[in-house]
Amino acid sequence: MEIRYHVVVPSPELAPPSAAKSSFTLNIWEIVIACVITAVGGTLTLVEVLGKKSAGNLKAEKILLRRFQFEELDKATQNFSKDCLLGYGGFGNVYKGTFDVEGTLAIKVAHSDSYPVEEFRNEVRLLSRVKHDNLVGLVGFCEGTGAKGGKILVYEYVPNGSLLEYIMGRKGRSLNWRQRVILAIGAAKGIAHLHEGVKPSIIHRDIKPSNILLGEGFEAKVSDFGLVKTGPIGDQSHVSSQVKGTPGYLDPAYCSSFHLSPFSDVYSFGVILLQLVSARPAVDIAKNNLNFHVIEWVSIPP
Repeated sequence: MEIRYHVVVPSPELAPPSAAKSSFTLNIWEIVIACVITAVGGTLTLVEVLGKKSAGNLKAEKILLRRFQFEELDKATQNFSKDCLLGYGGFGNVYKGTFDVEGTLAIKVAHSDSYPVEEFRNEVRLLSRVKHDNLVGLVGFCEGTGAKGGKILVYEYVPNGSLLEYIMGRKGRSLNWRQRVILAIGAAKGIAHLHEGVKPSIIHRDIKPSNILLGEGFEAKVSDFGLVKTGPIGDQSHVSSQVKGTPGYLDPAYCSSFHLSPFSDVYSFGVILLQLVSARPAVDIAKNNLNFHVIEWVSIPP
């Protein structure tokens, strides 16, 4: 069983909404659940992939994405300088790049040992046919060998950080109830588009607050598609898959059966809804060093 990324650890700064603006009542549960259920629609725009797929280099395929040259990316990021670094993790580094025509874009440079070639090509193939306001758009890619190229993805730039920063109150950031509900609806629309607006469906497999970014208008944008997998086809209820994702957000049924379905993403999204209401990490560490899941916390009687 392979587990990717890290457990979300507790933060000393939690950011519940201001009591002066709203009170914490059971009504918020009804509001969030009702809004999410009614918001699974969305406008569908598909970018068709032309030609037959090849098991080899992406250059052999007709994919409607821009193929960036390494020199372009190097120039846009000032030789991938620290000043342009937006974030980093086990997958690699993300840089802010400035282009003459495209403007500002986010450039994801994968570590060669953490991002298998087939996962990289799978992400390019799947996302080349997906476009939605609540999904971070893939603009292009660069695939090469050695120092010049590697596995690089170029995404639209999302300026306001991740939902995790706001849930945990990092850098003084917080959300009121209205913002939380709107962001939950937007994220639900993006996930629903992957499940229902694309044929065959796409399962994200790593839905969590750090992968939900906040756009210029503070709209939710689901990001980081490195673990995406094609969903069930026809009468299939699931696809068989190694367990991949983030502890705390993994669907227990998926972990025990290796049966992956869109409901696996729905479970992860449910954990996020609990975090939006409680302003708690998905997995906390109690004084006795035992993991304490947010589901257990909300199940404790008052």
